[in-house]
Amino acid sequence: MLKIIKSILLTTLLLTSSAFALSDKELAISIDLSGKQRMLSQKMTKEAFLIRSKIDTELNLKKLTASSALFDKTLKGLMHGETSLHLVPTEKKEIQKQLQVVEKLWKPFYQKIQNILDQKASDSDYQYLESNNIKLLKEMNKAVFLYASTDKSNNSLTLANDINLAGKQRMLTQKMAKDILFVSNNFKKEEYLGDFKKSRALFDKTLKGLYNGSQELNLKGTKLPMITEKLDVVKSMWQKEQNLLDAALKGEQIKETISSLDKTLVKMNEAVISYTRSLNRQKQALELNSIVGDFLNRNQQDKKRVNLSGKQRMLTQRMSKLSLLVEMNIALKENSKKLVKFAKLYNQTLNGFTDGDKELGLSPSKIAAIVEQSATIKKKWKTFLANIITIVKGQDKSRKALEYIVNNNEDLLAASNELVTRFVKTAPTPNYLEKSMLHVINVAGRQRMLTQKMTKEKLLIVTNKKPEPQKLQKTIALFDNSLHALIKGDAAQMILKPSDKKIKAQLQKVSKIWSTLKPLYEKEKLSRAELATIVKENPTLLKEMNKMVNMAEGTLEY
Repeated sequence: MLKIIKSILLTTLLLTSSAFALSDKELAISIDLSGKQRMLSQKMTKEAFLIRSKIDTELNLKKLTASSALFDKTLKGLMHGETSLHLVPTEKKEIQKQLQVVEKLWKPFYQKIQNILDQKASDSDYQYLESNNIKLLKEMNKAVFLYASTDKSNNSLTLANDINLAGKQRMLTQKMAKDILFVSNNFKKEEYLGDFKKSRALFDKTLKGLYNGSQELNLKGTKLPMITEKLDVVKSMWQKEQNLLDAALKGEQIKETISSLDKTLVKMNEAVISYTRSLNRQKQALELNSIVGDFLNRNQQDKKRVNLSGKQRMLTQRMSKLSLLVEMNIALKENSKKLVKFAKLYNQTLNGFTDGDKELGLSPSKIAAIVEQSATIKKKWKTFLANIITIVKGQDKSRKALEYIVNNNEDLLAASNELVTRFVKTAPTPNYLEKSMLHVINVAGRQRMLTQKMTKEKLLIVTNKKPEPQKLQKTIALFDNSLHALIKGDAAQMILKPSDKKIKAQLQKVSKIWSTLKPLYEKEKLSRAELATIVKENPTLLKEMNKMVNMAEGTLEY
């Protein structure tokens, strides 16, 4: 069904949007290539100083020739148009004026580069590049900002700033490489060391913002696979690069670090291309059909409600587990804080189902069955919360509060589970696929609860509070069978076998952790070390299972 919807939207787009698509495409290309100029300003400076340091001289002479020629060609294209780069000159006087400022800086900068390429450079030529590369960068950045602000009131290119900052990431890879070279050559060492740290932090912050959005950076974020796949590669490379960056600041592995940053530049550039080619077109496609848009938004809200109500089930067991750990004096301060945190989250989410909650992304539900069950849960929760507060305050000397939680947590769990069931039943899903996705989120969400339930039941056995080994075995079997169904699919439970590579990989990660923990849950008598392993690794199992649920909630094609 979703593929048919996408096909309809694409046809609609082609028939109705030709008037503005070209304009948006031109704007996206201008943002991309003007942004690329920032990167080139740093790349050229880096290549010049690699030549000065006699590092791969011939190779860097070729690179500097290409980089400087491209900067010159692109600048002329932005000002006057350039067919091979698909650049159309803007009529905005403010932008043209700024490009002239850049051109004025570029001419003497280019001359110094020519001296280096002709191998006639003096120390003053290198000194000029060192003193003026940031000026060139800043003035070019002003031009990019003007492009990204174009027609903002019309909202025609809604992700202009995301393209801008994704492009800026390319520049930061080269700026960091340049700073490393300056530090190693003792050029204003403290100044460039500080600059490097700022660039490193900004790259990291922007990368996260490109995924999830950022109010601070004005980033909208994206979950579109064609972009996130590219960003995932950059993220992986960036994580691996951290040790190299630390080494380079100590004067070690400089060549390897710069080479690694250059590879990150290539992959970051691929991500920018994905933005300019397809992101805005796809976003506009969804906006063109309000009926389809409303359906997708409603369907997403249904998924979120099933996810969060499922998470409530987990929290009933997590709070019970933490109460036991507090009584056992295991990481008392840490677990008390967690108990408070998750009690607040349970309370916030419970209210959000009926009242709405912007932070959680919940719109209020007025469905009678939901309102009724929420009211039932609130009555049970009021007493349950009061006993949690008694434990957290260290006032449960008689252990009556703990006894209440041990005896009543599964009643709260059952009531919470009924709410999940009602969300699934009342969701207006028109087809098997969407209904199946709610079942996947429900079952995967239940797995989170089972991770906590198993640990709670194991702790009850260990402490002889309520030893029920048969109950634990049932919980273990349910987790094991459900995990198998999520990995392989199960028609009887309306669970599709996943085709999304990331979801499949995430389920395998969960399976690997489970293969280590399962024997410990099943073992009749545990050593202190084995019990400590369960307590330590159980949150990891929960965390990875939660990732899978969130991935299922966010995907369009499971």
